[in-house]
Amino acid sequence: MAPSIKVSRGNLSAAENAFNAAQQKVLAEQSQLDALNAKLLALSQLIADDQATVAKAKADLSAFIRATYEGANADQVMAAVLSASSFGQAMDRLSNASHVTQEVADLQQQVATKDAAVITERRQLRRDFGQASAIEAQLGAARDQLMPTLLARNLMFQSLNGPARNIATQIAAIDEQIAAAQSPRGSSPCGDGFAYGQCTWYVATRRCVPWGGNANQWYYNAARLGFPEGHTPVPGAIVVFWPGGDGASRIGHVAYVEAVGPTSGIPAGYFELSEMNFNGWNRVNYRVLPGNSGGIQGFIYNK
Repeated sequence: MAPSIKVSRGNLSAAENAFNAAQQKVLAEQSQLDALNAKLLALSQLIADDQATVAKAKADLSAFIRATYEGANADQVMAAVLSASSFGQAMDRLSNASHVTQEVADLQQQVATKDAAVITERRQLRRDFGQASAIEAQLGAARDQLMPTLLARNLMFQSLNGPARNIATQIAAIDEQIAAAQSPRGSSPCGDGFAYGQCTWYVATRRCVPWGGNANQWYYNAARLGFPEGHTPVPGAIVVFWPGGDGASRIGHVAYVEAVGPTSGIPAGYFELSEMNFNGWNRVNYRVLPGNSGGIQGFIYNK
Protein backbone atom coordinates (compact mmCIF):
# COMPACT_ATOMS: atom_id res chain seq x y z
CA MET A 1 0.00 0.00 0.00
CA ALA A 2 2.83 2.40 0.91
CA PRO A 3 4.56 2.15 -2.51
CA SER A 4 1.23 2.84 -4.21
CA ILE A 5 0.68 5.97 -2.11
CA LYS A 6 4.22 7.12 -2.86
CA VAL A 7 3.66 6.70 -6.61
CA SER A 8 0.36 8.59 -6.43
CA ARG A 9 2.02 11.42 -4.55
CA GLY A 10 4.80 11.55 -7.14
CA ASN A 11 2.29 11.66 -10.00
CA LEU A 12 0.26 14.35 -8.28
CA SER A 13 3.38 16.41 -7.64
CA ALA A 14 4.42 16.11 -11.30
CA ALA A 15 0.93 17.09 -12.51
CA GLU A 16 0.87 20.05 -10.12
CA ASN A 17 4.31 21.26 -11.24
CA ALA A 18 3.36 20.98 -14.91
CA PHE A 19 0.16 22.93 -14.30
CA ASN A 20 1.97 25.66 -12.35
CA ALA A 21 4.59 26.04 -15.08
CA ALA A 22 1.95 26.33 -17.82
CA GLN A 23 -0.12 28.73 -15.73
CA GLN A 24 2.85 31.01 -15.01
CA LYS A 25 3.65 31.13 -18.72
CA VAL A 26 0.07 32.16 -19.51
CA LEU A 27 0.10 34.84 -16.80
CA ALA A 28 3.44 36.27 -17.96
CA GLU A 29 2.35 36.50 -21.60
CA GLN A 30 -1.05 37.92 -20.65
CA SER A 31 0.72 40.62 -18.63
CA GLN A 32 2.94 41.52 -21.61
CA LEU A 33 -0.07 41.66 -23.92
CA ASP A 34 -2.03 43.85 -21.50
CA ALA A 35 0.87 46.30 -21.30
CA LEU A 36 1.18 46.47 -25.10
CA ASN A 37 -2.58 46.83 -25.56
CA ALA A 38 -2.60 49.75 -23.12
CA LYS A 39 0.25 51.32 -25.08
CA LEU A 40 -1.63 50.79 -28.36
CA LEU A 41 -4.76 52.38 -26.91
CA ALA A 42 -2.84 55.43 -25.68
CA LEU A 43 -0.97 55.77 -28.98
CA SER A 44 -4.14 55.50 -31.08
CA GLN A 45 -5.77 58.22 -28.95
CA LEU A 46 -2.68 60.40 -29.38
CA ILE A 47 -2.82 59.94 -33.15
CA ALA A 48 -6.51 60.85 -33.19
CA ASP A 49 -5.81 64.01 -31.17
CA ASP A 50 -2.92 64.99 -33.43
CA GLN A 51 -4.99 64.38 -36.55
CA ALA A 52 -7.76 66.58 -35.16
CA THR A 53 -5.19 69.31 -34.44
CA VAL A 54 -3.79 69.03 -37.97
CA ALA A 55 -7.28 69.21 -39.52
CA LYS A 56 -8.13 72.37 -37.56
CA ALA A 57 -4.76 73.97 -38.34
CA LYS A 58 -5.21 73.23 -42.06
CA ALA A 59 -8.67 74.78 -42.03
CA ASP A 60 -7.34 77.88 -40.29
CA LEU A 61 -4.39 77.96 -42.66
CA SER A 62 -6.70 77.89 -45.65
CA ALA A 63 -8.63 80.87 -44.32
CA PHE A 64 -5.47 82.85 -43.54
CA ILE A 65 -3.91 82.09 -46.91
CA ARG A 66 -7.05 83.36 -48.60
CA ALA A 67 -6.93 86.51 -46.51
CA THR A 68 -3.23 86.96 -47.23
CA TYR A 69 -3.78 86.48 -50.96
CA GLU A 70 -6.59 89.00 -51.01
CA GLY A 71 -4.56 91.51 -49.02
CA ALA A 72 -1.23 90.96 -50.77
CA ASN A 73 -2.10 92.91 -53.92
CA ALA A 74 -0.21 96.22 -53.81
CA ASP A 75 -3.08 98.16 -55.34
CA GLN A 76 -5.52 96.74 -52.78
CA VAL A 77 -3.17 97.55 -49.90
CA MET A 78 -2.65 101.06 -51.21
CA ALA A 79 -6.39 101.51 -51.69
CA ALA A 80 -7.01 100.36 -48.13
CA VAL A 81 -4.44 102.82 -46.79
CA LEU A 82 -5.67 105.75 -48.90
CA SER A 83 -9.28 105.11 -47.97
CA ALA A 84 -8.46 105.19 -44.29
CA SER A 85 -10.04 108.09 -42.43
CA SER A 86 -6.92 108.65 -40.34
CA PHE A 87 -3.23 107.83 -40.15
CA GLY A 88 -3.90 105.50 -37.22
CA GLN A 89 -6.48 103.52 -39.20
CA ALA A 90 -4.04 103.19 -42.11
CA MET A 91 -1.35 101.81 -39.78
CA ASP A 92 -3.83 99.37 -38.24
CA ARG A 93 -4.70 98.00 -41.68
CA LEU A 94 -1.03 97.50 -42.55
CA SER A 95 -0.45 95.89 -39.17
CA ASN A 96 -3.38 93.52 -39.69
CA ALA A 97 -1.99 92.41 -43.06
CA SER A 98 1.38 91.72 -41.42
CA HIS A 99 -0.36 89.82 -38.60
CA VAL A 100 -2.16 87.60 -41.10
CA THR A 101 1.14 86.78 -42.80
CA GLN A 102 2.71 85.76 -39.47
CA GLU A 103 -0.34 83.64 -38.61
CA VAL A 104 0.11 81.81 -41.92
CA ALA A 105 3.78 81.08 -41.17
CA ASP A 106 2.96 79.89 -37.63
CA LEU A 107 0.19 77.60 -38.84
CA GLN A 108 2.38 76.17 -41.60
CA GLN A 109 4.98 75.27 -38.99
CA GLN A 110 2.33 73.74 -36.71
CA VAL A 111 0.92 71.60 -39.51
CA ALA A 112 4.39 70.40 -40.55
CA THR A 113 5.29 69.51 -36.94
CA LYS A 114 2.05 67.64 -36.27
CA ASP A 115 2.19 65.82 -39.62
CA ALA A 116 5.68 64.59 -38.77
CA ALA A 117 4.48 63.51 -35.31
CA VAL A 118 1.55 61.53 -36.77
CA ILE A 119 3.88 59.72 -39.20
CA THR A 120 6.22 58.78 -36.33
CA GLU A 121 3.32 57.65 -34.13
CA ARG A 122 1.87 55.49 -36.90
CA ARG A 123 5.22 53.78 -37.41
CA GLN A 124 5.41 53.08 -33.67
CA LEU A 125 1.83 51.82 -33.75
CA ARG A 126 2.67 49.33 -36.50
CA ARG A 127 5.70 48.08 -34.55
CA ASP A 128 3.74 47.74 -31.31
CA PHE A 129 0.84 46.02 -33.06
CA GLY A 130 3.20 43.51 -34.67
CA GLN A 131 4.70 42.75 -31.28
CA ALA A 132 1.25 42.45 -29.67
CA SER A 133 0.10 40.07 -32.42
CA ALA A 134 3.17 37.88 -31.87
CA ILE A 135 2.50 37.74 -28.11
CA GLU A 136 -1.17 36.98 -28.83
CA ALA A 137 -0.09 33.93 -30.83
CA GLN A 138 2.26 32.81 -28.04
CA LEU A 139 -0.50 33.30 -25.47
CA GLY A 140 -2.89 31.20 -27.54
CA ALA A 141 -0.33 28.40 -27.72
CA ALA A 142 0.29 28.64 -23.97
CA ARG A 143 -3.45 28.42 -23.29
CA ASP A 144 -3.70 25.38 -25.54
CA GLN A 145 -0.93 23.80 -23.49
CA LEU A 146 -2.57 24.77 -20.20
CA MET A 147 -5.94 23.14 -20.93
CA PRO A 148 -4.74 19.50 -21.28
CA THR A 149 -2.36 20.03 -18.35
CA LEU A 150 -5.27 21.23 -16.23
CA LEU A 151 -7.33 18.24 -17.33
CA ALA A 152 -4.49 15.87 -16.41
CA ARG A 153 -4.17 17.47 -12.98
CA ASN A 154 -7.92 17.25 -12.35
CA LEU A 155 -7.95 13.60 -13.36
CA MET A 156 -5.11 12.99 -10.93
CA PHE A 157 -7.11 14.67 -8.15
CA GLN A 158 -10.09 12.45 -8.92
CA SER A 159 -7.95 9.33 -8.65
CA LEU A 160 -7.10 10.19 -5.05
CA ASN A 161 -9.38 9.58 -2.10
CA GLY A 162 -9.62 10.28 1.59
CA PRO A 163 -7.21 12.75 3.24
CA ALA A 164 -4.87 12.82 0.22
CA ARG A 165 -7.65 14.17 -2.00
CA ASN A 166 -8.61 16.84 0.54
CA ILE A 167 -5.00 18.03 0.80
CA ALA A 168 -4.62 18.08 -2.99
CA THR A 169 -7.81 20.14 -3.33
CA GLN A 170 -6.53 22.64 -0.77
CA ILE A 171 -3.23 22.93 -2.65
CA ALA A 172 -5.09 23.55 -5.91
CA ALA A 173 -7.23 26.25 -4.26
CA ILE A 174 -4.09 27.99 -2.96
CA ASP A 175 -2.55 27.85 -6.44
CA GLU A 176 -5.64 29.51 -7.91
CA GLN A 177 -5.53 32.28 -5.28
CA ILE A 178 -1.84 32.95 -6.04
CA ALA A 179 -2.55 33.06 -9.78
CA ALA A 180 -5.47 35.44 -9.22
CA ALA A 181 -3.25 37.79 -7.22
CA GLN A 182 -0.55 37.73 -9.89
CA SER A 183 -2.87 38.05 -12.87
CA PRO A 184 -3.54 41.56 -14.21
CA ARG A 185 -7.11 40.47 -14.89
CA GLY A 186 -7.86 38.63 -11.69
CA SER A 187 -9.11 35.05 -11.48
CA SER A 188 -11.53 35.24 -14.40
CA PRO A 189 -10.70 32.89 -17.31
CA CYS A 190 -12.21 35.48 -19.65
CA GLY A 191 -9.37 38.00 -19.79
CA ASP A 192 -8.89 39.54 -23.22
CA GLY A 193 -5.88 37.71 -24.65
CA PHE A 194 -6.01 39.35 -28.08
CA ALA A 195 -4.18 42.23 -29.75
CA TYR A 196 -5.86 45.62 -29.35
CA GLY A 197 -7.86 46.91 -32.31
CA GLN A 198 -8.70 43.51 -33.83
CA CYS A 199 -12.14 41.93 -34.21
CA THR A 200 -11.12 39.23 -31.71
CA TRP A 201 -10.09 41.85 -29.13
CA TYR A 202 -13.39 43.69 -29.48
CA VAL A 203 -15.59 40.60 -29.12
CA ALA A 204 -13.60 39.52 -26.05
CA THR A 205 -14.53 42.86 -24.45
CA ARG A 206 -18.22 41.98 -24.94
CA ARG A 207 -18.23 38.29 -24.05
CA CYS A 208 -16.37 35.66 -22.07
CA VAL A 209 -13.70 34.27 -24.43
CA PRO A 210 -11.43 31.86 -22.52
CA TRP A 211 -9.99 30.36 -25.70
CA GLY A 212 -7.35 31.78 -28.06
CA GLY A 213 -6.50 31.70 -31.75
CA ASN A 214 -7.36 33.65 -34.88
CA ALA A 215 -11.00 34.22 -35.84
CA ASN A 216 -11.01 31.19 -38.14
CA GLN A 217 -10.13 28.97 -35.13
CA TRP A 218 -12.77 30.27 -32.73
CA TYR A 219 -15.62 27.95 -33.70
CA TYR A 220 -13.52 24.85 -33.06
CA ASN A 221 -11.71 26.19 -29.98
CA ALA A 222 -14.97 27.22 -28.29
CA ALA A 223 -16.46 23.79 -28.91
CA ARG A 224 -13.42 22.15 -27.26
CA LEU A 225 -14.19 24.13 -24.11
CA GLY A 226 -17.82 23.08 -24.09
CA PHE A 227 -19.47 26.24 -25.39
CA PRO A 228 -22.77 25.52 -27.20
CA GLU A 229 -22.90 26.44 -30.87
CA GLY A 230 -25.43 26.58 -33.65
CA HIS A 231 -26.67 28.39 -36.75
CA THR A 232 -29.37 30.62 -35.30
CA PRO A 233 -28.50 34.17 -34.20
CA VAL A 234 -29.44 35.19 -30.67
CA PRO A 235 -28.57 38.41 -28.83
CA GLY A 236 -25.24 38.09 -27.03
CA ALA A 237 -23.93 35.34 -29.30
CA ILE A 238 -20.64 35.49 -31.18
CA VAL A 239 -20.99 35.22 -34.93
CA VAL A 240 -18.04 33.53 -36.66
CA PHE A 241 -17.46 34.08 -40.39
CA TRP A 242 -15.69 31.80 -42.80
CA PRO A 243 -12.46 33.21 -44.30
CA GLY A 244 -13.67 35.57 -47.02
CA GLY A 245 -17.29 35.21 -45.96
CA ASP A 246 -19.35 38.42 -45.98
CA GLY A 247 -16.19 40.51 -46.34
CA ALA A 248 -14.08 38.62 -43.78
CA SER A 249 -10.30 38.42 -44.18
CA ARG A 250 -8.37 35.28 -45.06
CA ILE A 251 -8.14 34.41 -41.34
CA GLY A 252 -11.87 34.83 -40.79
CA HIS A 253 -13.79 37.35 -38.76
CA VAL A 254 -15.86 37.45 -35.57
CA ALA A 255 -18.52 39.88 -34.34
CA TYR A 256 -21.05 40.31 -31.55
CA VAL A 257 -24.81 39.85 -32.08
CA GLU A 258 -26.60 42.96 -30.81
CA ALA A 259 -30.23 42.21 -31.77
CA VAL A 260 -32.34 39.81 -33.82
CA GLY A 261 -35.33 40.71 -35.97
CA PRO A 262 -38.11 41.37 -36.25
CA THR A 263 -37.45 44.58 -34.31
CA SER A 264 -36.83 48.24 -35.06
CA GLY A 265 -34.74 48.49 -38.21
CA ILE A 266 -34.17 44.72 -38.40
CA PRO A 267 -36.58 42.60 -40.47
CA ALA A 268 -37.51 39.02 -39.64
CA GLY A 269 -34.75 36.57 -40.51
CA TYR A 270 -32.03 39.20 -40.04
CA PHE A 271 -29.81 40.24 -37.14
CA GLU A 272 -27.67 43.23 -36.22
CA LEU A 273 -24.01 42.80 -35.28
CA SER A 274 -21.26 45.06 -33.99
CA GLU A 275 -17.67 44.47 -35.02
CA MET A 276 -14.19 45.92 -35.08
CA ASN A 277 -11.55 46.03 -37.83
CA PHE A 278 -14.04 45.42 -40.63
CA ASN A 279 -13.92 48.96 -42.03
CA GLY A 280 -10.54 49.73 -40.50
CA TRP A 281 -8.31 48.88 -37.56
CA ASN A 282 -9.72 49.92 -34.17
CA ARG A 283 -13.01 51.02 -35.72
CA VAL A 284 -16.38 49.73 -34.50
CA ASN A 285 -19.26 49.56 -36.95
CA TYR A 286 -22.69 47.92 -37.18
CA ARG A 287 -24.26 45.79 -39.90
CA VAL A 288 -27.54 43.95 -40.50
CA LEU A 289 -27.21 40.54 -42.15
CA PRO A 290 -29.51 37.60 -42.89
CA GLY A 291 -29.23 34.85 -40.28
CA ASN A 292 -28.71 32.20 -42.97
CA SER A 293 -25.91 34.03 -44.82
CA GLY A 294 -23.50 31.64 -46.52
CA GLY A 295 -20.54 33.59 -45.15
CA ILE A 296 -21.38 32.62 -41.57
CA GLN A 297 -19.71 29.57 -40.09
CA GLY A 298 -21.91 29.60 -37.01
CA PHE A 299 -22.78 31.19 -33.69
CA ILE A 300 -21.12 30.65 -30.29
CA TYR A 301 -23.59 30.90 -27.41
CA ASN A 302 -23.07 31.51 -23.71
CA LYS A 303 -22.89 28.48 -21.48
